[in-house]
Amino acid sequence: MTPQTQSKRSLFSRKTIWLALAGALLIGGFAMHRGQTVSAASKDNKKPEPPAVLELSSTDLAKAALGELRQSIALSGTLSPVNQTRVNAEVDGVVAEVLVRPGDQVKRGQVLARIETADLNNQVKTQSANLERSRAELALAEKNRDRSANLLKQNFISPNSHDSAENALIAARAAVKADEARLAVAGKALQDAVVKAPFDGFIAERTAQPGQRIGINAPLFSLVDLKELEFEANLPVSSLGAVKIGQELTLRVEGFGDRQFGGHVERINPTAQAGSRMIPIYIRIANPKAELRGGMFAQSELTLQKASDAVTLPMLAIRGLEQKQPLALVVKDGKLIERKLKLGLISETTQQAQVLEGLAAGEQVVIAKLASLKPGQQVKLPAPPPPAPKS
Repeated sequence: MTPQTQSKRSLFSRKTIWLALAGALLIGGFAMHRGQTVSAASKDNKKPEPPAVLELSSTDLAKAALGELRQSIALSGTLSPVNQTRVNAEVDGVVAEVLVRPGDQVKRGQVLARIETADLNNQVKTQSANLERSRAELALAEKNRDRSANLLKQNFISPNSHDSAENALIAARAAVKADEARLAVAGKALQDAVVKAPFDGFIAERTAQPGQRIGINAPLFSLVDLKELEFEANLPVSSLGAVKIGQELTLRVEGFGDRQFGGHVERINPTAQAGSRMIPIYIRIANPKAELRGGMFAQSELTLQKASDAVTLPMLAIRGLEQKQPLALVVKDGKLIERKLKLGLISETTQQAQVLEGLAAGEQVVIAKLASLKPGQQVKLPAPPPPAPKS
C-alpha cells in the first residue's frame, strides 16, 4: 500500500469518529429535552394537597360557661371544743368511788366521784365545837361588859377596868367570826368531797381510780362541751381586708365525706405571726347534735370576692399566663382563632377564671397544649352524642 493510500484511510477514519460523536450528542440532547418536557408536564398535572385537618376529642375542648364565680382561700385546721375543762380535786383524801367513764355524757351538777369523808366529818365536828365555845365566851364577855358599864356609872370601878371588859368583848366577837369561818371551810371541804360536773358535756379523760390517795388540785377528769367547736386557721395578710367577723362559710370534716357544716368567723387575731406573716383567725361551728368531735381535721373555703353571671373558663384553656398576656384558641367555623382575654376573678380552688373581655358564653376553646396548634389551623369537632332513647 502506498503512503498516499494510507493517508486517505486515516482521514476517512477521523471523519467517521466525529460523525458518530455528533450523532450521540444529538440523540442525548433530544432525550434530555424530552425527559424535561415529560417531567414538567407531570408537575403541571399534579393537584395541590389539601391542608391537614386536626381532629379534636371532647377532652381537648372546654366551653365558656355563664355562672357564679367565687374567689376564695382554702383554710384547714383541727376542731377543738370551745368549752372544756379539767376537773381537779378540791380536798385531800382517798377516792371512794368513781361513777363515770370516758365517753359518758353528763349533766351539770351530776356526781362524778366521791372522796372519803371520815376525816372531813371530824373536822366539821371540831369546828362546830369550837364555834359553840366561842359563842359561849362571847355571851360571857357581853355580860361582863354590861356589868362593868353599870359599875362605872356608879363610880365603883375605874375607866381602865371598863375598857378591859370592852376589849374582852371585842376579842370574843372576833373569835366567833374566826370559828364561823373555819366551820364554813370545813363544810365546804365536805361538800367538795363530792365531785360534780361544772357543765353539760362528755367525759374525755378519767385519771381517778377508787382507792387512790389524791391531794389538792390532783387531776380527776377532763370534761368537754361539744355544742360549739372552733378551729384556728392562718390567713395571709394580703387577704385580711376581705374578711369580716361574722362572715359565714362551710366546712368539710374528715370522716363525713362531702357533707358540709356551717360556721362563721368568730375572732381575728390582732397581730400577725412574725415568721410567716400570717393572721390567725378562729372559725366557730355549731354542733347541737354533738356529731363532730374535738381533734377532727376540717377544711373550709373562705370567700373573698364573688361575681354573679360571670363568663368562666378553666385555667387549662388559658395560654400566655406566664407572659401576662392571656389568650385562648377559639374554635370558629372549623378553624382556630386566637383571642386576647381580659381576666377578672381567679378561683384557685376550682381552677376557674372570670373572662371580662374576649370570650362569650358557649364558645368552645381548646385545652390541649400541642405545639402544632396555631391560629388558622383547621380542626374537626367530635360528633355530638346520640340522643337518649325516649321512655
